[in-house]
Amino acid sequence: MNLKQILLCGAEICGLNCLSRFWTRRRLLGLCYHSVVSDASPQNDARTRIAVTVTQFNEQLKELRKNWNPVSLLQIRNAIENGIPLPDRAVHISFDDGYRNNLTLAVPLLAQYEIPATIFVTTNMIATHGELIWALELHERLVAFPDSEIEIDGTTYPLPPPESPKRTEIALELLNHVKRLPIKECNILLQKLRNRVMIDWSPSWKRELYEFLDWDELRLLRGQGIEIGAHTLSHPVLSCLNQAELNRELLESKRCLERELGIECDVLAYPFGSENDFSDRVVDVARDIGFRLAFTLRECRNAVMLDAMRIHRICIHREHSLNSFRALISGLRNISLFLP
Repeated sequence: MNLKQILLCGAEICGLNCLSRFWTRRRLLGLCYHSVVSDASPQNDARTRIAVTVTQFNEQLKELRKNWNPVSLLQIRNAIENGIPLPDRAVHISFDDGYRNNLTLAVPLLAQYEIPATIFVTTNMIATHGELIWALELHERLVAFPDSEIEIDGTTYPLPPPESPKRTEIALELLNHVKRLPIKECNILLQKLRNRVMIDWSPSWKRELYEFLDWDELRLLRGQGIEIGAHTLSHPVLSCLNQAELNRELLESKRCLERELGIECDVLAYPFGSENDFSDRVVDVARDIGFRLAFTLRECRNAVMLDAMRIHRICIHREHSLNSFRALISGLRNISLFLP
């Protein structure tokens, strides 16, 4: 056990996590997951970082059921609109993008622990086969790009060999730059990569990680009590869109879910979700279109008085041990800063 893990374990044993939960008990905790994958999927691949394993998810749900009070979207809406207070230590679980593993691996565990959840779906990806959300596709193809350099937005970037572990990290850095370019430039780069690189689907873990739900599966989830929300049509950075693009991404995704599922869709998760990925303009448009709740990924706790269009969530990654998960959700996310 390294020093960080010792410190995190000590925070639990000495009651620091419990004390922090008490001080933040009136603040809604939002947790965002993406994929839940089998324990056999590779741990040393940066592409699986955003997933958690079945074992991790089971341990985390057990922790939430023990020390927190899971709440539904309806309870959050009633707290905001009708003044009905949430219970102390309230937590809401959600999933972004709409992967099939949410149904096959996550929902059975949620049902076992009787924990409500919301899935935000990227509607253009529903029922697709062998396709990826553009940002993940870009990352996959950058990882496998055969050249030692690549030109992006007029700048040439050196690349380590594709087999180098550093390639996945550099590809992620490049993606963070590319995603803020205009859509047209992103598409040009993506087409350039498609012309040079094939995605290898042979590892079974890739399909488990990336496959999307279809409409029948979404209806099945609805029947099991899972809430379904919008995550736009194509998962763009909303703050980078012009007005027409923004209206289309929000309105059409909302209409699509309402038409296919027979529900009123009034809840949204902003793609990428950090402070720079949406704006006051985006919030105003979403509200005008008819969204009553919207979730961010600002990685911070919510204020006691919730902002309906800026409900913050913390993203849970595979790298979180159980002790770091406990410290993170209790409010001690920066405990590692005490380390040299």
